[in-house]
Amino acid sequence: MEFQIKFSPQDIQNIQDVITKNQNRVFVKSRIERNVSGEIPLPSQEEVWLTIMMCLLTTQQRSNPTSPISRFLLEQPFRLSLQNLATVSDIQAHVQNEIKDFGGIRFGPRISEQVKHNLEVLRTDGWDKIGKYLLKLVEQRKQQPQIEHHQLEREAARFINNTFKGFGPKQSRNFWQALGLTRYEFVLDSRVTKWLREINFPIPLTPMSLGEEEFYCFLSDILRDFCIQADVLPCVLDAAIFASFDKEDWAEDSAVW
Repeated sequence: MEFQIKFSPQDIQNIQDVITKNQNRVFVKSRIERNVSGEIPLPSQEEVWLTIMMCLLTTQQRSNPTSPISRFLLEQPFRLSLQNLATVSDIQAHVQNEIKDFGGIRFGPRISEQVKHNLEVLRTDGWDKIGKYLLKLVEQRKQQPQIEHHQLEREAARFINNTFKGFGPKQSRNFWQALGLTRYEFVLDSRVTKWLREINFPIPLTPMSLGEEEFYCFLSDILRDFCIQADVLPCVLDAAIFASFDKEDWAEDSAVW
């Protein structure tokens, strides 16, 4: 059985329009520099940990240039860094208290439990396992974009989803994209699905269906083909759509996810 969607010239124009309108936004320029054209060093453990925290915090909470989540993650020094947590005996209680004290961030109890679990995974054999994917993706990222690169990107996303709590299909892809290491796997958040509805995308999209890995991959494959026909990288379209919903632009040093 085959399922195929034929994209019209207007569909292609819709992609090109959203990119053209947002190509000068800081978020889009940062995505291109980080994921497409710029050099990419091997991320440090603190950078990986901050990205894990970003994924947990933004799962069901919108992040924009001035949101509490953005301010929490960009605070210097980061209050929940690996270095700070190294001396904490009760990780879950400490994380919950820090989130509560900062204010404006929901789901503190759930996030604190996920942080505790994920930190325990890393402290056992998690760093070694994640490091293997980091090395592979960094080497792939050094190459010019090639469509077959999505295979390793998807494998790495599934590893994150199957290993750590609080991710799911969307955030497991957001994790690697935020580190600058992926180009082809979509991060299908509420902004992307809203844009797809606005251009009359024919497949019904619900949070429940997008939480299923098989459906997520099915939809991502269709959208990747959509981008190929428009000669656009998925990570760039994702950034343009994301930026289009922000009334204000990100600061030059803060557009990191």
